[in-house]
Amino acid sequence: MNGNGPQNPVHGVQDNDPGETEKQSQAQSDVPVEVGILTKGKPTLSMALVSLLLQEHRNIRIHIVDTSDSPVIKRDDVVFALRLAFDREIPCGYEHSREKHRAFSVGRLKLLQALTGPNVCFMDDDVVMASSTLMLMMPELRANSDYGFISPFCKNAGFVGGPLAGVLHFSPGGVFRQDPLVRKILLEYYATTVDVLDSKKANEKVWEISFLTELFNLLRRKCVVLPSTVTYHLDFRERPSNLNWDEGRLVRTSALKARELVEKFAQAVSYPYAGNAVLRGDLPHTST
Repeated sequence: MNGNGPQNPVHGVQDNDPGETEKQSQAQSDVPVEVGILTKGKPTLSMALVSLLLQEHRNIRIHIVDTSDSPVIKRDDVVFALRLAFDREIPCGYEHSREKHRAFSVGRLKLLQALTGPNVCFMDDDVVMASSTLMLMMPELRANSDYGFISPFCKNAGFVGGPLAGVLHFSPGGVFRQDPLVRKILLEYYATTVDVLDSKKANEKVWEISFLTELFNLLRRKCVVLPSTVTYHLDFRERPSNLNWDEGRLVRTSALKARELVEKFAQAVSYPYAGNAVLRGDLPHTST
């Protein structure tokens, strides 16, 4: 993950009378958000899940895809969190995936197959958010019917600096707009690529964060990072030096894949896209 800088502050809001404020609150609560959590069994999963269940914006539906060897549904902390979901009347689905070689990519694919709505949030099992995070995103979601993504600012991000430094980019906890075109592209992406988090060996791996960032840039969708909305990355041991990533190469291959899929699907429906845009991956990178 990369840290997001405060490139796009929250728009100023004038004081309203109590009746108007209540109407706005009700209108914002009508915006449904579908949340997908992909987990490999980290001990922080229940913390991430509880942070979602305690959101002030309660119009959410959660689906968990579990890629761990031993199903997390058997753990007491997860069972207790699911009990909270029941008490809060928040639908929470679960499925266990036995895919090992492309566990991340297949897991994301399963999440996407389960989440068919227009507003989708991908959460990691080691990221938590403040209770106000989704509610603070609502004005942006409502004001931009054709947005790309709305992302929070991530504290203690695992990937500070590097090729995406200074670039407005997607991060876990962000909400992206899923229309038919975006859905077709993402289903193809997760079904056919090998992510850097997959154990399967491949000559050209991709990086989801970089791909999603480039995808919405090419589609000319408005993307926003809100510094007033905060997520917290809990796994401080997760650093590039520990993972042996070539970030420059990953950014380039991900950007090229985004262009390939946009050209394939956007042209089919005559959707105007930034065909001559400078790719995020057009940066110096080290060959392997």
